[in-house]
Amino acid sequence: MIIKRKWLAACCVALVWWAASVNAAVLEHRHVQDVLAWLGNYQPQALHDGKRLAFPALIEALDTHRVVFVGETHDRYDHHLNQLAILQALHRRNPQVAIGVEWFQQPFQPVVDAWLAGKIDEAELLRRTEYFDRWRYDYRMLRPIMEYAKANGLPVMALNAPTELTRKVAQGGLEALSSSQRAQLPASISPPDPAYRSRLEKVFAQHAGAQHQLDNFMLVQRVWDETMAQNVIRFLQPNPQWRMVVFSGSGHISHGAGIPQDVTQQRPDISVTTVASSDESDVQAETVDYYLLTKPLALPATGRLGVKLNTAPNAVTIGAMLENSAAQRAGLQTNDRITAIDALSVTSMSDLMLALARYKPGQQAQVTVQRQGVADLAAYNVVLQ
Repeated sequence: MIIKRKWLAACCVALVWWAASVNAAVLEHRHVQDVLAWLGNYQPQALHDGKRLAFPALIEALDTHRVVFVGETHDRYDHHLNQLAILQALHRRNPQVAIGVEWFQQPFQPVVDAWLAGKIDEAELLRRTEYFDRWRYDYRMLRPIMEYAKANGLPVMALNAPTELTRKVAQGGLEALSSSQRAQLPASISPPDPAYRSRLEKVFAQHAGAQHQLDNFMLVQRVWDETMAQNVIRFLQPNPQWRMVVFSGSGHISHGAGIPQDVTQQRPDISVTTVASSDESDVQAETVDYYLLTKPLALPATGRLGVKLNTAPNAVTIGAMLENSAAQRAGLQTNDRITAIDALSVTSMSDLMLALARYKPGQQAQVTVQRQGVADLAAYNVVLQ
């Protein structure tokens, strides 16, 4: 399901903003200090070969490897808390730890570096990396990891392939790329091994499509894997004293395939291991080296319009509305172009998401729109859901 979720995210627009996960305990983490204080009393148990392992013993085992892959389900806050717990523990043992992340794409490395150096603020980081257009998950879940890296001077490497390239590959294979675009990806993209292919086929079977679509679906997955592996190696090769903790979707690191396999095939001398967070009832044998047991945790919900969005240069429009959504109740319509939330101008997905992040469900925001065929702007008071 992790692979399926990412594939759909590449093809569709997302609902505006996020609510707390169903049945998840809500944590009132308002600042990074709140998160670090919470982690101070956090000692999750791990599983290895079916046996329970205390958290300090897990860290001792992980510390023997140069690359530690820590998988996640993208919308699970508890998974990201586990990632930070592992990062913090490994960093205490060895200060030369870099962080590789799936949620930023490789062309935006200079922007990430600028933020780490304090040259731009967080809002500018999110705008210039086009985070809300390319990833869209609640950035509050990732903020503690990024802030920890900044506070401790740790490099953060943007590992992922650019969306515009993977979309082209999804539609027409590698042949759809220009020569300059193809040069941005690894020179060789190997096919999935039979077991990996079988798992991808099961995901694809849930969406009827032609054989060439299946082939391109698998190719995109391999482009993601191979690109992230290449970027891991590009950092480690000239920095032999450094190790790396890699945060990605669990589908990219499980079953002995994906990014870890690609790294070891290119550099057999680099020792790797894999960890994934999981509810105890969902643990699958021999999927990763270690499981870190967890239960759903969430941040407080922020305000939502209850719409799907379409984006274009300098424009965000309503593509569809949920029945009885906040936007629908207020009188907004499909194809309305959102121009402002209260006094904040909206010309991009980043503008909209950063504006809505200031509100809680039940609070009112004035949403200004340009309606098709109407010359004047119109403002609607929306009680956010």
